[in-house]
Amino acid sequence: MPTKRNPSHTLADAEVDDIVDRLLRGKYEKWNPVKSIEVVRAGLMGKSVCREYVIARWGVRNHYQGRAAAADADASLTQTGVTMRSNKLWERASSHVKMVTSTDNEELVWRVWDGRSYDTLCFAVGSRASAIAWSWTLFGWLLPEGSKQEQLRAELAGGGGMIAASAASVGLTARLAERVSDLRGEAARKLTEADRLEAVISSLNGAAAHLASSTGATG
Repeated sequence: MPTKRNPSHTLADAEVDDIVDRLLRGKYEKWNPVKSIEVVRAGLMGKSVCREYVIARWGVRNHYQGRAAAADADASLTQTGVTMRSNKLWERASSHVKMVTSTDNEELVWRVWDGRSYDTLCFAVGSRASAIAWSWTLFGWLLPEGSKQEQLRAELAGGGGMIAASAASVGLTARLAERVSDLRGEAARKLTEADRLEAVISSLNGAAAHLASSTGATG
C-alpha cells in the first residue's frame, strides 16, 4: 500500500527515488529522461503527496543541527528547503500527470466518485470515460434513485493497473467498514437514548395519572 515515503502502488522505494531524482535533475537528465507513465507509477499525483514524500525521504532539519548538517549533501532539509524541493518536484511532475489524463492506458487507475455527495464509488482503470462507464455499469445501482452516469466524476489516482485498483478498493472497503461500524454504534446509542426517553415519558404519565387520581379523591 502507498505510504508517505513511497506513494506508489507497485514500485519499490529505490525505483520511486530514481524517478524523483531524474525529475529533479530536469534538463540535465539527458540520457534517461522521465516518461509520463513513470510519474504516474510513482504515485506523484499532487503537491501534498510530493511534499509528504520529500519530508519522509530527506527529513526536516531543526534549528540545532547547524552549519555542519547544511554542508552534508544527505542532511535533512530546512522548512524552506522542503517547500522549494517539493514545489520543484510537483512543478515537473504535474505536466506529466496532466499529459496522461487524456490517454487510454490500462495502467491508469482512476478514483470514481459521485459528483453530488463526493463519496468514492470505486477505483477503475483505462481512460477517464471508460472508468466512469465501467463504474456506472457495476455500481450505479448503489447510488440514490434518479442518479445518472453523467453525475459521476473521475480523478487520476495513480498507476499500476488492475493490481493497484484492486489494492485501492481493499483500502476503500476497510474505510467503509469502519464507517459502517461507527454508524451502527451511533444508531445503538440513539436507540438507547430513545429507550431512556420512553421510560421518562412512561414515568411522567404515571406520575400525572397518580396526581390526577389524588386530586379527585381529595375533591
